[in-house]
This record gives sequence, structure tokens and C-alpha cells, in this order.
Amino acid sequence: MQTASDSAKILFLGSNVKITNMPVKEVSLLEEGSLPAYGYNPGDNIVLLAGPVTIEHGRLEQCLTWLSAYLAGSELHPKINTLSYGAERQVYQLFRKRRSGKDGRAEGWFMTKQILPAEERGAAAPLFTFSGHEYAVAGGNTGMVLIDDSGMPPQICDEMSELNPGMWCVALGISVAHWQHWAKLLGERFTLFCRLSDLETTRMEMDSSVNWETIVAMCLRALRTPEVGLWDSVRHRFLCGVIIEMFPHAILYVGPEAVYFRCRKGSLPEKSSSRKRGSVPCYDTMVTAMLTLKALRSNGLDFSRRAFYDFSKQVLCNWQRLNEHGYHFDDGLRLPVLDCSSACLSGLPCSCAESLNIDPTFIELPYFTPEFEENLEHAAGQAWGEKKKKALRSLFRHQYDYPYPRNEDAPLNYIDIIMSVLHCLKEEVNRDTGFDNLPIFRLGHLRTTDPAEIDPVLTLHQVMDSYVSKESVLRPLCIGVFGPPGSGKSFAVKQVANEIARHYESSPFVFFEFNLTQFASPDEINAAIDPIRASVAQGKVPIAFWDEFDCRYDGHEFGYLRYFLPAMQDGVTYVQGIPYHIGRAIFVFAGGVKASWEGMERLLTPKKPKDLQLIKTLKIPDFMSRLRVVLDIDGIEVPEYLLKDSASAKELEELRRILLKRAFIIAHQMHTHWKSAARKTSGLLLRLLLADYKFGARSIEAVIEASRAADRLVYGLPELIAPSAARIHAEWRVDLERKIDQFRKAKGLRAVW
Repeated sequence: MQTASDSAKILFLGSNVKITNMPVKEVSLLEEGSLPAYGYNPGDNIVLLAGPVTIEHGRLEQCLTWLSAYLAGSELHPKINTLSYGAERQVYQLFRKRRSGKDGRAEGWFMTKQILPAEERGAAAPLFTFSGHEYAVAGGNTGMVLIDDSGMPPQICDEMSELNPGMWCVALGISVAHWQHWAKLLGERFTLFCRLSDLETTRMEMDSSVNWETIVAMCLRALRTPEVGLWDSVRHRFLCGVIIEMFPHAILYVGPEAVYFRCRKGSLPEKSSSRKRGSVPCYDTMVTAMLTLKALRSNGLDFSRRAFYDFSKQVLCNWQRLNEHGYHFDDGLRLPVLDCSSACLSGLPCSCAESLNIDPTFIELPYFTPEFEENLEHAAGQAWGEKKKKALRSLFRHQYDYPYPRNEDAPLNYIDIIMSVLHCLKEEVNRDTGFDNLPIFRLGHLRTTDPAEIDPVLTLHQVMDSYVSKESVLRPLCIGVFGPPGSGKSFAVKQVANEIARHYESSPFVFFEFNLTQFASPDEINAAIDPIRASVAQGKVPIAFWDEFDCRYDGHEFGYLRYFLPAMQDGVTYVQGIPYHIGRAIFVFAGGVKASWEGMERLLTPKKPKDLQLIKTLKIPDFMSRLRVVLDIDGIEVPEYLLKDSASAKELEELRRILLKRAFIIAHQMHTHWKSAARKTSGLLLRLLLADYKFGARSIEAVIEASRAADRLVYGLPELIAPSAARIHAEWRVDLERKIDQFRKAKGLRAVW
């Protein structure tokens, strides 16, 4: 008996493109045993063909190759026909074999160069007329796959819809624009898959984005522009389904009813990173084939939350394998065999196998509520300030673990937040698993769930890495770091430096710390620069921390700034009028008076004209203009208004962010100082989590380091230092601790004090 899948008839329609794939290798003439060719020396390296040249008919043939591999392992047997349109265009791709694994065993072919047609993308839709035979092929189809390589898809939607009533359509386009008519006519039966780079035509400035929240916000804003034309401004919804690739680490779905996003755990956008191995150009046709297979199974694409949960996980799994291993070449380019079984190891759908677990990598975004619209606008904007920080923190709504059953519809309170973070902290310090289900970012020992903190840290990483790798530099790299005492300003910079140092055989950095409050005169600045110059002469990159650069000298705050200007601008320091070149160095200016960059900026707009003249005399604008990166580090203080029943939902999320930051610091310090302590109880951890610390992270370290737990079993509160010693750094919130303990007992949770 013939099944519905056996009777399915699919039309693949693609623009007329011929892709020439050439495998090349670089060899030495001596190694080849050949005589030197004319113009070459015997030891020269030359580029040779490494095997047969492959010709394929564009991405249409690539998609068919992927689909054939997927269909071979399925029960589906559809009838497939192909048509092409437009004048032929030539594309050339050069592949090289690269070692893709650290052990050297995994080798594959990666594209290192692509030569595109001389013609620009078409300004008008290509002409398309059916012959008699093509009419028979074009009609009576269950579904259609349209692959456009020209930038302007053929506007034959009306004709195809008449020939194929009720058909579904999957489209892969070079451009995300010009699909309006297809989307309006087919509606939810039309799914467009496009690349992230296609959206750059809407001035998204994607290269400046280093966190997923900003990328997603920019995508959603761009997709709703009239230029793209897929947004119904009257009904306030998208006309069709749109899938945006963020290869190789993330994928976004935007549809008429929902918005979903998935990223690989611990990953961040790689848009600006260099691909030294080369690229894998067939990753988009792989997803198109997967979409086609999915449409064949269900006679269309209707992405529910569970369906996209499974599909997105399968896509990222295949992308990872493709990105790591590349392609094969024997008698031509060969696409690897990739299935979806490795994404769902249990054999069940991924959403079923993990239905009981929180997945921080999968997000369902609110479908354009007024609050979401406001967050979207600020998160997608290029201005950096408190509004953007709050928007980034609010854009993604994550799920969190609780040590007791909770009704998801019931409103949260501050006790729920404390219990959730306490549960994570206890599991982490005792089993190293407490932070596994958090949307966490790691850079060395720096851990955070805050995208507003990730962004400047990653920007600092990119700028420092670029500076260190330059062949020559004119002046030191100058960085401003602001935050309250003990917020972790120097810690963040050191972790960035340690991460960069991992790519070198030995660390290129050496650290110097100077506190300007201890300087008696500006001459000591030159004396401090002497060991920095000596370190440069030894081939190192010194990182000099100038703590409290905004301290008073000569009766004025910021009195020392003018004496740094020659070093910051010209890269020289003057000793008795003689200039000495500093060389490659990094100057980190840590604020003591101003806790944020915005506090510095407010100095430039004083209320009194005489204050403006003083600011210019102190050279504050000149100093600020010489900084290349500014890093704001938030403190870990917990305001009392966050610990009240009247706290709003936004205030509770702020409480969670601060407590999680504390939890990361406590866990790190415990692993450092209490490694041999076998067990840390909830009562002890609660006291550390809720304490009113006077000097931020320094106080947490001091309390843990001075406690009697380094070489003994930790049972509870007596292991902490006595109040007479603790008062230097912390005050315990005992009443709140007792309230939390009563709540825990009421929930049936064991409380050990």
C-alpha cells in the first residue's frame, strides 16, 4: 500500500549557478622532486591542484545531496523534480586540507577562497517561463524548495500557487528581502531560511555585537523593517516563518505566533573572529535539506515550541561536526554523512528526553509585548548606557531551579530568589554541578550570567588580543576600569589577560600595580615606568594598574592626569627633559572616586563655567580621549529595598543577578581556600550569601580565608570567624537568615545551623 510520503511530489527550483570546486595544496618544489619552474627558486612553495576539480549546479545540487543522505536513512520515498532559472553564473571555490583537531587526527577540507560572478546582484527579478515539459513538472506538487543564488527571487508565486494548490514552500535566499509576495500569498505555508549576514543590508552593524542578546534584538528589528517586508504592521505579527542562521553556534526562529532562540552552551557570536582554517560553505543547504525532510514528515512546517526545540538541537549538533571536520575530497568534493541521532542519544525526541531539565540554551521570547518592544529597541541600539544594560538583562527570560516545587504562574518573591541561588551555590561547592543549568559565560575564572557585563569584557578581550598581536605599536594601550571597591576590577582584567596568554607557549604578560595615593609627586610616575620599560626590553607585555588615578594632587581631584598624557599619546616618558620610548604596554586606570564612566562623562558638562575651565586645565578631556576601552564593573552590594515583599519583578531579577555574582565569587574562593573541606551546609552558605559586605569581593575572600575551615570538615556557622573579627569586612543579616530558615523548614527542607 502506498503511503502519503511515497506519493509526495517535491519540486526543487534554483537559480542557474555552476560552482567549480578546486582542491589545492601548497608544496615545496624540492619536496616534490621537481626541477624549478621558470621564475621560481628550488626552495619556493607553489600552489598545485591536489585532486580532480568538481563541478556542481549551485546550492540546488548541494541541497539535493544532503536530502538524499537524509532520505536514505528514513522511511520516506518522495518523487523529486528539479528546474533552474536565469542566466548561468560561475562561482569558483578553493579548498585546502587542514588539521582540525588538537591531536592532529581529525583532518578535513575547508574553503579558503571564493570567487563570485562579475555581475552584481540583480536589480529585477529574473525572467522565468515554463516550457511544455516544465509545466508538467511544475504542477501537482506537495511542496516546493526554492533556492535563490541571484539576490532577487523569481516572482512566479501566483503561477506556482495556481499549479500547486495548498503546497508548502521552503526558501533559501541570498537576500532576506524581496520575498514579500511569497510570504503574503502562502502565509504560514512559507518558511524562509536566511543567513545572518543577509540582514546587514539594514544597517544592523552586526560586527559590533559580542553577545547573543544584542544579535537577536538586531535581527528582530531588521526583520520588521519595510525593506525586508515580512512584518504585518496591522496585525502586529510576521507573515511567515523565518529562520536565521548564526553559524556555527546559534539559530533563531521568528514566526507568526512565536519567537525561539537556541545557542550552544558557553558560546558567543563569532562574527568578527577570523577563520584561519577556512569555512564550510554548505552549512546553509544542509539546514534547507533538514527543513525539507521535516516538511515531508508532517506535510508542512508548523514549528511549535517542542518541534523547534528538537530541530534546533539537531541543527547545532550537525553544524558542530561540520565546522570541526570539514568536507572530504576523493574524486571530487564530498559532503559528510550527518544524521540527527547524536543530538538525541536516548532515541526519544530531545524535548521529551530533557523535559524535566531546565535548558539555559533554549529561549522562548515574549511575542512583542509592550515591555518586550521597549527592551528590544534599547538592546538593538548602538548607545551604551543604563537603559541598554537593563534591556539586555531583561530581553531573555530564563528558567531557574528551585529546591522545592513551585507553581510557575505564582508570583516570585525575594525568598524564592534567595532559595534558588542558595540551591545553586550549595550544589556547586559540594558537587561542582550547581551552575550547570545557568545561562553562564566563562572567561578564565570569571563567571557571569549578566550580558551587560559580558559585552565590555569581551570587547576588552578583543582589543587587548589585537594589540598584543600587532607587529608594531606606537603607544601603550590605555584602558579605564570603573567600579566600587572590591567589585573585581583588576580581577576582570587579569582573567582577560590569562585567556589571551593561553594562545602562547608562555605568558607574554607581567603585572605591575601602583596606587597613586601613595605617590608624593609626579616624578614618581616616571620612576614607576622604568621597570615597565625594562620589562618591554625583555620581550614581555607589561600590564600596569594605576589604582585611584582620580585621587587628589596639588589640591585638585584628577591632579595626576596631565602627567600621563605624553605616555598615553606619544608613548614616551620624560626624565629630566629627555624622552624615553615605553614600547608595547597596557595601562589600566582604575577609578577610586568615580565609580562609573558616566560619572567621568558628567564632569564634561559642569553647571558653572569656571568648573569647565578647571576641568580643561586638569586635562580631563584629553585623558578621556586617550582611553581605548572602558570597563564598568558593578558592585555586589544588596540594597535593602530588594529584600522586601514589595519588590517588583524587575527588582527581583536585579536581586538574582547580584546574588548570582556573589555565588560565583563565594564558590571560587571556597575552591581556592576550602578545597579540603568536605561539606558546606546551607546555613553557612546562606550567611555568606546574604552578608552586608563592606569592601565587596575582597571582604568575601577575607572572611573565607580567615575562617577555620581550611583543613577540617565544615558543618555550619561556628566555622566562620567571630563577629569581633568579621566586623572589619561584613555584618551578618541574622534576622533574614532566620526567616529563610523558617521558610525552609515549612517546605520540608532540612536546616543545619
